[in-house]
Amino acid sequence: MRITAVTSLILGAVTALCAAEPPRPLAPTEVARTKSPVVLGELARDLADKAGVPITVAPGLLKAKCDIGHPAVPFWSALQLAADATGSRVALHDGGRKVELVPRGRSREVAATSGAFRIAAHQVVGRALLDQGVTVHEVYLLVNWEPRLRVYRIDAIPAISKVTDVPGSKIVADGGEAQVLPLDATSEMKVRLTGLTRDSDRITSLAGTFTVTAAEKLLAFTFDAPGGKLPAAQKSAGVTAALKRVQKKDDTWEIVIDVTYPPNPPVFESFQGEWWLRDNRLTLRDPNGKSFVIDDYEIPMPDNARPLTVIHRFKEDPKTGLGNPTASGWSLVYETPAPLVEVKLPFELKNIPLP
Repeated sequence: MRITAVTSLILGAVTALCAAEPPRPLAPTEVARTKSPVVLGELARDLADKAGVPITVAPGLLKAKCDIGHPAVPFWSALQLAADATGSRVALHDGGRKVELVPRGRSREVAATSGAFRIAAHQVVGRALLDQGVTVHEVYLLVNWEPRLRVYRIDAIPAISKVTDVPGSKIVADGGEAQVLPLDATSEMKVRLTGLTRDSDRITSLAGTFTVTAAEKLLAFTFDAPGGKLPAAQKSAGVTAALKRVQKKDDTWEIVIDVTYPPNPPVFESFQGEWWLRDNRLTLRDPNGKSFVIDDYEIPMPDNARPLTVIHRFKEDPKTGLGNPTASGWSLVYETPAPLVEVKLPFELKNIPLP
């Protein structure tokens, strides 16, 4: 009996520990090699396939030997390992949605990864403020993330917890609470430092955190032509979408969708608006698979997300083929972000050169 009780206690403790560990929000895409690559071009194709991020390689680097032999690591870490092993650097295109590996040349860019995010110091500007008798250095950081993530708010000024230089100067980082609403998969942050001197040579460590508000991905809800009966509501990743009305008024169709999100989402400031609503989108598909994006919509109560009611309107257009959405073979696809989360991400950049 005692052995059984102890065993039950151990199993119960293990179960509790497993249950207490929730999924990590905005977790990175983990990539692993099943074989050792020989050249960079092969590795790039492998990483692109696994992470869903387009990667091109400069012609002169395609056959660069790149046997990095790593276990499962975040996508950006694997890409940085590949760049370091081949003397290349990561160049971003299309707002950070595409990647190119190019010769490093004289580049002195310093980069680090934090989960699904990459942080790079790409510029340092030093200025002598003669009227104040101080010298300030501004470090410009470029943050980019896996394009599958939908980032709707990010700090413009990170919270710095540590900054050091070669002689061990007393360095102070200015604070601030500015945030930006990014349109692409990149955003810029700036750190303002005082206390660096001519003897500093470089910033040996710049560490801190920044906060992002984001969704893991876009969710898609597909409703077949409802005809006279509306289809049942659908649920995915904690979000419920319900097609409430498909009705023609005069010559205009109205499609009303209610979307219910989990309670207590991140709160946006009034001047930021409901920025994430830009990714709520309705697409109609005809029986042949042709798609029509409906851009005209109204959200009567954007501050009330339980449920969030979205009214789309459009007119039939025989020239383009946009017709009756309730006819046989038609379907409606509604896209909306997965539940929003707000996370604080740590980073540390080492050995940033100074001008």
